Amino acid sequence: RNYPIYIRHPEILRVVKTYSIVLRTMRRILDERGFMELPAPIIGHVSDPGLRGAGKAVVEIYGETYEVQSSVIMYKQLYASLLEKIYYAARNLRIEPPENMYTGRHLVEFTQLDVEASITTASDMMRLAEETLYKTVRYILNHHSELLTYNQVDFLEKTITKPPYPRIDYDSALELLERKGYRLEHGKEISFEAEAALGDIYGTPVWLHGFPTVSRGFYYMPDPEKPGYNIDYNLILPGHAGEVLDGGCREYRYEKLVERIKYHGEPLEKYRWFLELAKAGAIQPSCGWGMGVERLVKYIHGLRHIAYASPHPRIPGIIGP
Repeated sequence: RNYPIYIRHPEILRVVKTYSIVLRTMRRILDERGFMELPAPIIGHVSDPGLRGAGKAVVEIYGETYEVQSSVIMYKQLYASLLEKIYYAARNLRIEPPENMYTGRHLVEFTQLDVEASITTASDMMRLAEETLYKTVRYILNHHSELLTYNQVDFLEKTITKPPYPRIDYDSALELLERKGYRLEHGKEISFEAEAALGDIYGTPVWLHGFPTVSRGFYYMPDPEKPGYNIDYNLILPGHAGEVLDGGCREYRYEKLVERIKYHGEPLEKYRWFLELAKAGAIQPSCGWGMGVERLVKYIHGLRHIAYASPHPRIPGIIGP
């Protein structure tokens, strides 16, 4: 409704510049480490099923039904298997429940830096994510501090400290948060509010890792040393910002994928193209992560709502110009 005013506001223009610099800086960091950028697909027969309550947009083309990509997870697995180190700067679409307009951290349309590598470990990919986050924020502070207020600079200097960042597993996080008064159910995703509180407790980025297999999508690799849990990880930011990154190591074995898809109540036919690749041996072990670009920009500028981190805000329940 007020888009003509929004796009001319000096603060919004500063944020848009930061968005561009953040994406360019992260690309440079990954390029220097031998990662190859690929063009992200927009539609496919199926997209990511693990959306924490969000829906997926569907379109009909040439008499066939396709999903607008909510995540490039399966494409990441495929091309990391073939090219070893890849990334996408992917525009994703998720139909969030209208009530998520009030969380301040959800958009219907957003950018995710999706990174994947084969012949690697969870710890290696976590270190890469830490380095990418830290160096990107440092670049903004060192070369573009004019885009920030004094308070924003001071906050970033105090909170985005040099890695490594602390790590806490799912069970320990539940115990800690329950002592702080949060009522949580084991085997479920941690609530957005509790997740944000975890970052406040540490005051720096913190890794939350090892989620129960029942709580997450079929594509995560189970932890052989801890039955019932995954090899996965989320990076939580302080300042009540919450999750900025989700990642893990991927299931690639055909029989296990079939087993996991059935467990989640999904039809196998829906994932036939991916299962055929796995059966043919085209899907190899890999680990990776996806970092929300708008969420990082929101954090850098201390914005009260993620809508202000995008030149084209698509808020749950509201689709603008």
